[in-house]
Amino acid sequence: MVAETRTGTQTLPGIISRFLSRPDLSLKGRDYYRNIFDKLDWFSRKSDWPGELAEITRDHIRDFIDYVATEKHRWPQSGRLTYKAATPATVYHYQKAVKTLFNWAEAEEYLEDNPLARLKVPPPRYKEVHPYTDDEVKAMLQVCSDDISFGYRYLGIRNKAIICLFISTGLRLEELSGIGLSDLDPRLQQLRVMGKGQKARVVPLNGEAKKALRRYLDNRPKQGEALWLSPDGQPVTFYGVRTMVGRLKRRAGVDAEGGAHRFRHYFATRYLEGGGDLNSLRLLLGHATLAMVLRYSRYASTARALAQHPQFDPLDRLLKGDINTRRFSY
Repeated sequence: MVAETRTGTQTLPGIISRFLSRPDLSLKGRDYYRNIFDKLDWFSRKSDWPGELAEITRDHIRDFIDYVATEKHRWPQSGRLTYKAATPATVYHYQKAVKTLFNWAEAEEYLEDNPLARLKVPPPRYKEVHPYTDDEVKAMLQVCSDDISFGYRYLGIRNKAIICLFISTGLRLEELSGIGLSDLDPRLQQLRVMGKGQKARVVPLNGEAKKALRRYLDNRPKQGEALWLSPDGQPVTFYGVRTMVGRLKRRAGVDAEGGAHRFRHYFATRYLEGGGDLNSLRLLLGHATLAMVLRYSRYASTARALAQHPQFDPLDRLLKGDINTRRFSY
């Protein structure tokens, strides 16, 4: 009888509301799903879908995904029109999120027959990783140092600690912004973070990152649990850290696209270039599999090959000889 009650008259908005109220969703995860499901709900009303969840078919969902994939001027209800077709990665995320919603509704017995049960969601071919360059990272750190020296001491110290942790640990933006004082080892040897899927892991703190963090803690307002605080003691949110990184980039003259996540790419590629192994990197980054880490490996291998090319260029070796012996000279 319990199952009958739960699988009674259910609506798409009602299931979305229940899904978003799950206590295990992170703040970013809730925002991520809400953004997609608000659009799904809008499309369902626009297309006059059935009122009951059980009457929504795979064809309805396919129409929604096709709209996402092909309509350049999407989402007029948001007040901002897009002007180009969605990327394969965007379509993938919409499709995967909707499948997650229906799978959850079935598992929670709100839905007896899941129309997406056998739907395959193959991941797209993602773009190659593009980490910040050494010069770009140094330029952003220099802006922090200039702030410390010329009138914005606290902000410079705090922002430098944030950037140093990004570079040294490869933390995701939501992981770094959510750190609390209780997550820090008393000797600042390591840091506990809550990753995707509410999976906790520990990352080490070393050298310059530890030094920058200790300096920040010595200057941080003595209040609250949140690690990152504004000068007046208010917690800095996920969005606050993201905005800070964007402003820092502009002030440093870094014109390349991307934000905080490119620090994660920087950490991963430099870690491998320095001799770190793939599985250790996987554990440090909090990945369940090696799939993502292999993308960093390909980047590091390509960068190494490009750097070595002048030494092994066949034409130069033919005309000038081995650069290590210089036996020939033309």
